[in-house]
Amino acid sequence: MLSTSHQNYLQSVNNLSIKNIGLTGKNPSVACLIVDYSKSSKGIILSYGLTSKNGRPHAEINALKKISRNKINNKTVMYISLEPCFKKSSCCAKAIVKAGIKKVFISSLDPNPNIKGKGIDFLKKQKIKVFHSLKSTDRFKIINKFFYTRKTLNRPFITLKIAISKNGFSKSPTHKNITSDQTQYFMHQLRLSHDAIAVGMNTVLDDKPKLTCRLQGVSKNIAKLIFSNKEIKFKNYKLIIVDYKKTVTENFSLFKKLKTQSILIEGGLNTFKYFLNCNLFDEVIVCQSNMTIKNASKKYFLSMKSITNNLILKSSLKYGEDMIYKFTN
Repeated sequence: MLSTSHQNYLQSVNNLSIKNIGLTGKNPSVACLIVDYSKSSKGIILSYGLTSKNGRPHAEINALKKISRNKINNKTVMYISLEPCFKKSSCCAKAIVKAGIKKVFISSLDPNPNIKGKGIDFLKKQKIKVFHSLKSTDRFKIINKFFYTRKTLNRPFITLKIAISKNGFSKSPTHKNITSDQTQYFMHQLRLSHDAIAVGMNTVLDDKPKLTCRLQGVSKNIAKLIFSNKEIKFKNYKLIIVDYKKTVTENFSLFKKLKTQSILIEGGLNTFKYFLNCNLFDEVIVCQSNMTIKNASKKYFLSMKSITNNLILKSSLKYGEDMIYKFTN
């Protein structure tokens, strides 16, 4: 059983991991803290590191680069949200040993079966005390759910997202956006966290969406996917053939060949309903505005009961005048 202090620091590295979610390429977003206990029983933070954008250097390397070797003593402890990588060449586990760290606390084991446990085994063979906290593992898995899904299920994590009005319509004949500016910001944050954005062919033809993250100061190459029932070429888009007339159940083979860790399916409504009815998703996000749409076509109507009656509500947040609902199976 770990002390409260150690658990708190592990919680801190898990929370720090959130910062670079969606920016670390194929690697998970990991955080590392280096804490000195020689002068305080509560510990003094000497350094921290995060997985760099695009995946390298890793969090441990970035944390070690910030402090000199003479700052590390026998009471210096390293906290990491994921076990350090181990390879025959240069790696984080070897860097920890070289730095003189004698005690390491780890939140989660690497889900990759080719790597899992190797970093910990190497550290232990080098006489370094290693502690793995089962209590904090779930937190890191939730934060890096895209990475865990890719490594354990061999497919991307699928998020279904739809925006609807107060009275259930996904499109207005008079307004381009039916949600508030605050919710639009949330949607672009959602795009930033995913590797790919997907829409149906009709949405591309009708709305010509850019499918980019338009947050100030942010640059990320997000893959653009189009679902269509026939072959058609669009520049800078990857086409995925989907037979909307054929209902499948939990058949993720459609996505397994894609190298992305996560896909955000944004619509339109027919595409949303298809993947919802086929159970081809990991998470459903509904952004419901406070706007009441008049004179909208019935083909753009979505009953919230079709979602609330069949899925589990995980969270609900208020954004300005809008509500953001998150559901799972």
